[in-house]
Amino acid sequence: MQRQHLLVWVFGELDKRGSFEDYVLRLAQRSHEVGLTLDIVAGPACDAGLRAEVEATGATLTCLPIAERDAVAPFIREMRKRRPTMVHCHFGSPSTVLAPIARLLGARAFVVTDHGSRAEIEAGHGLKYQLRRLRRRLQAAFIDLWLPVSSFVGDQVVNEVAAPRTRVRTLFNGIDLTRANRAAAEGKSAIRARLGLPAEARIALFVGNLIPEKGVEDLLAVQDALLAADPSRLLLWVGHGPLRDEIERRATPQVKVLGRRSDVPDLMRASDVLLAPSRWLEAFSLALAEAAAAGLPVVASRIGGIPEVVLDGETGLLVPPANRAAFLAAATRLLADPALSGRLGTAAADRAARVFPLERMITDTLAHYRTLLTAADPVPTPTSTFTERSA
Repeated sequence: MQRQHLLVWVFGELDKRGSFEDYVLRLAQRSHEVGLTLDIVAGPACDAGLRAEVEATGATLTCLPIAERDAVAPFIREMRKRRPTMVHCHFGSPSTVLAPIARLLGARAFVVTDHGSRAEIEAGHGLKYQLRRLRRRLQAAFIDLWLPVSSFVGDQVVNEVAAPRTRVRTLFNGIDLTRANRAAAEGKSAIRARLGLPAEARIALFVGNLIPEKGVEDLLAVQDALLAADPSRLLLWVGHGPLRDEIERRATPQVKVLGRRSDVPDLMRASDVLLAPSRWLEAFSLALAEAAAAGLPVVASRIGGIPEVVLDGETGLLVPPANRAAFLAAATRLLADPALSGRLGTAAADRAARVFPLERMITDTLAHYRTLLTAADPVPTPTSTFTERSA
C-alpha cells in the first residue's frame, strides 16, 4: 500500500507524558498498518522524550506558537507543505473552521475527535448566537467523521452542529494499562512504604486541577467531617491551581497537599477511594479511567460523560453535582467499608481492561481511517468500538 500522509492537528500541547501523548505516540507507531505517515502539529511546548520517540517512527512533529496553532493561515501553510490525504483534529471548536479549507486543499477526509469538556452547555437566542450556530453547521458539513470521547459529547455534537448520527462514533479515551500493571505488581503495601504513607490508613485521593469547576470547594467543605470519623484516614490532594493556597491553609495532619505528581498510578494503587466532586460537564475524565485501571473505586458527580466511565453501584458511586451531603455520605461509606470498596475496585479494574485499553482505541481509530480511505461514501462502523454502557 502506498504510504499517504495524515495531518494530526492538536489544539493543545504535548508537554507531558499522559494518556493523550501515549495515544499520539502509539498512533505514529501503528499508522503504517493503514498506509499512513503522521505529520503532527501542536502547541509550543513539547516533551523532549516524546518528540524523540515520535520522530523515531518516521512521523514529524511541529510545535507552533499558540497564536499560529489556532489561526487559519498557518493551517493553510502546513496543508500546502504536507499535502495530507486526511486531517484529524483534536480539541477545539476551531476544527469546524478548518474542515472546508482542508477539503478545498485536497484532503480526502477530515476527522475530529471532540474532547469537549464544557463549563456549561452552549445555548442562546440572540442574532449573534444564531449566526454563529449557522456558520458552524455549514462548516461542519465538511467533516466526514466525529469521534467524541463519550456519548454525552456525541449528543452535544449532534445538537450543536447538526452532525448526522451516521458520522458520529463514540470512541472512549484509551489508557496505557502498563503503568497500572506495574503499580499492581509492586502492591499497595510496598508502594505505601516507598511513599511514606501509613500501612493501615484509609486513604482518599483527589487528582485534578485545583479550580472551582472541579468541585474543590465542595470537597473542602466536607473534608473535616470526612476525616473526623476516623483518625487513621488521610486525604491526598494532587494537582495545581488557584485554590491550592486555600487547600494548604485548611490542611490538618490528616491532609497532604502533594502538588503536581508524575507518579499518579502509584498514588492511585496506594489509595482506597478517588474523590471527584466535579461541577464541570466532563467529556470523559481520564483520571477516572486511570483510577479504574488501578482498581480504585471512585465517588464522583453524575455529570457529563462521567456515568459512562463510572457505573454507579458497580465500579463506584455517583452523586448529584454540588450536593455536598450526598458526596460526604458516599465517600464516608466507601472509606468505612473495605469490603465494598474492594468489590467496586475489582469490578472497575476488570471493566477498564476490557473497555479502556489504549490499544483498543488505536485499533478502532485505524479502522475508521481505513474505512474513510477506501469508501466513496463512508459510514464507518468498526465492530470493536465500545459505545454501550455495559461494555
